[in-house]
Amino acid sequence: MMISNNTWRLLPSSAGTAQNELASAEALLAGLQCVPRAAVRWYESPALALVIGSGQKLAEIDLDACATAGVSLHRRASGGSAVLFVPGLLMQDLVLPPGHPLALSDVSESYRWLGEVWAEMLGRMEIPAAPISVLEAREDTRALGPLLRRACFAGRSPYEIIAGGRKLVGFSQVRRRHGILFQIGVYSRWPGADLARLLRFASEDAEALATRVTGLDELLPTPPTPTALMRAFAEVMAIRHAVDLVPDEWREDELAAMHDALPRYAPICLAATEIPPQASYMNVEHLTLNPHADK
Repeated sequence: MMISNNTWRLLPSSAGTAQNELASAEALLAGLQCVPRAAVRWYESPALALVIGSGQKLAEIDLDACATAGVSLHRRASGGSAVLFVPGLLMQDLVLPPGHPLALSDVSESYRWLGEVWAEMLGRMEIPAAPISVLEAREDTRALGPLLRRACFAGRSPYEIIAGGRKLVGFSQVRRRHGILFQIGVYSRWPGADLARLLRFASEDAEALATRVTGLDELLPTPPTPTALMRAFAEVMAIRHAVDLVPDEWREDELAAMHDALPRYAPICLAATEIPPQASYMNVEHLTLNPHADK
């Protein structure tokens, strides 16, 4: 059966636990083995979670601070460093099968089309944003301090979106024989101070983190809603790449893969004491996540 490169599946948007959403991302990629068709999904985080890279050391994390604030801790399958899931973080998973025109073999250049699409999306909303060049991203990475490397959004990869000199939209990717998974994230409000406390940042590194990342709320009086961003993505993809996003449901093979993946993303035990109920983001804004940190 011939599958068009211009017809992409659009899975239902969701707002599950970090464990469920990480398992869903793996299932979306695994699904390419059965049906090699590009697919997109959007999701948010109703609860607080710190998601660390596959090789990131637990010693970099203040486990007591996580437990006190009701932040669950998860380890993803891919590399990289920590991302703080909070209400207001909008995430996008996008998978491409091998041989797709946008699935380039060059890892850095494979982000170019994605950066151009997101820059145009944001430009339509009067947000002056642009992809960072490969050279600028590599120079920035070489100069990045070791503590800042603990936070995923502190780094800059080629073609990620920069607004006002600060990172606004982050990209990552996972490559398997059966396809590529792109993962995209944008904050309506950047929780940098909270993340810095969870990652044991010294005060100077916390200040540096604040200057490197921004949220949508700092760029517009009223940030665009998730629905507006989803709609803009569909419109720009139709114009730039003649892509038609067709609503679809999870297939049985994907649901099975999701079920099998769930144990791999279970919360990491933080301490012998019980973790308090998930706090709301409004509460965390006023919490001192690390009671021993300098204010």
